Amino acid sequence: MSWWLLIDSFVLAILVAFLAVGIGWGTSLFLVGARGWKRNIFLIGVVASFSLPPFLVINTWLALFGKVGLLKPWVPIDAYSFGGAIWVLAMMLWPVPCLMSFGALKRLTPELLDAEPGLSGLGLVKCILFPLSNAALFQSGVIVFVLAFNNIAVPAILQVKVFPAQFWVQFSSTYNFKMAWQYGWILALIPILILLAFRGRVIAWPWESQGLGLNVFMKRLGCVIRYSSSVLFGAMIIVSLLLPLGHLLLNGQTWFVFLEAIQAGSRSIFNSFWFSFLTATFITILGLLTSSLKGFRLTWLFLFLPGVLIGVIWISIFNRPSLDWFYGSGCMVITALGIRYFALGWEGMHGIKNSIDTDLLNATNLFGMPWWQRCRHLVLPQAGWAIAAVWYVIYLLCLWDTETIVMIVPPGGETLALRVFNLLHYGHHGQVNALCLILLLLALLPVILSYAVRLLIKKWA
Repeated sequence: MSWWLLIDSFVLAILVAFLAVGIGWGTSLFLVGARGWKRNIFLIGVVASFSLPPFLVINTWLALFGKVGLLKPWVPIDAYSFGGAIWVLAMMLWPVPCLMSFGALKRLTPELLDAEPGLSGLGLVKCILFPLSNAALFQSGVIVFVLAFNNIAVPAILQVKVFPAQFWVQFSSTYNFKMAWQYGWILALIPILILLAFRGRVIAWPWESQGLGLNVFMKRLGCVIRYSSSVLFGAMIIVSLLLPLGHLLLNGQTWFVFLEAIQAGSRSIFNSFWFSFLTATFITILGLLTSSLKGFRLTWLFLFLPGVLIGVIWISIFNRPSLDWFYGSGCMVITALGIRYFALGWEGMHGIKNSIDTDLLNATNLFGMPWWQRCRHLVLPQAGWAIAAVWYVIYLLCLWDTETIVMIVPPGGETLALRVFNLLHYGHHGQVNALCLILLLLALLPVILSYAVRLLIKKWA
């Protein structure tokens, strides 16, 4: 391996972070100015942009600007390039700084504006809005940097050589653990530095405050900035959400090979659902049981580690004759995904536990209620929706994951995400679209099932 690849990876991640932060902060101004049901729809659009399968986004841009892309004869842009990787990663990650900046800007109060009644337009941005959100910009930029640096799917498919992808290729071809530890330490050092950078910092979440009145903010922001942020937001929703979905749903090849893709990938569909379902359930339950132990906050380290490094660690630990029953089973996949995304489950359950009414909690402790009655009568009525949301986020992340399991998936355990990852290397756009559609249907399956169960309960109640 060449250390110059590390520099290339840093440059790639830094450029993605700057582009995503700039887009995210500009679009957050539009969200702050929206109100009511319109804001909720816009927020759903931002979250949906971040929730799309990465393979769908990559396949869309390859279909437009690949070797035989639809727009390639008229627009001289090559998706298989360093710039193409930056653009695709930025289109996937800009919602992170958008939502975090939105949460920070919602802390703006009328009193803060009344201190300078004549401040508006660029002066408002320079003196109030930017200083108010600079912590969120730093935090989101760091998160985007790490996610872009650790990503191997986008650079590998777009044939861009980066450090983590080359690390994966060399280890998977040689299984040289000496090489893995020689170069893997740098991949572990970055998450440790990230944790130190976030130590003691408070993250502003979008639901923590109501913000200013609509007329006050829009008037002080000025027409030019207001219209610019609106255009930017609309453009990003089009290119990062509507364009991939349109390419998926309006492409005739998607529907032509859809049934064939289901038949050929039935085993992969089963594996994807159960691996994701069991992992999300396991993490949610374990997070709820350990939510009072603050030492588990260190598990954020595993979330920021490259998935391929976790795979190397799992191979080095469990590739033993006495553990063949474990090494060759789906337990390898579930535990690897569990350790990587456990921090999300623990942090979510920790926040949920702190939000429960302490008076009611003390009353249940006083009367000695069993834990199952406490969950049924106290936790679920107050925080059931939040627990379900945490579970669903982890389920989606496991459904899209390839980096963590690419080297440890057992024979016959291929998931849909891995199947799409392999097909994208050979340009099978129709099959990829069909498999991405199946992935989206799997993503919606828990929502559909929960709604059906609620209808049955209401019917028989």
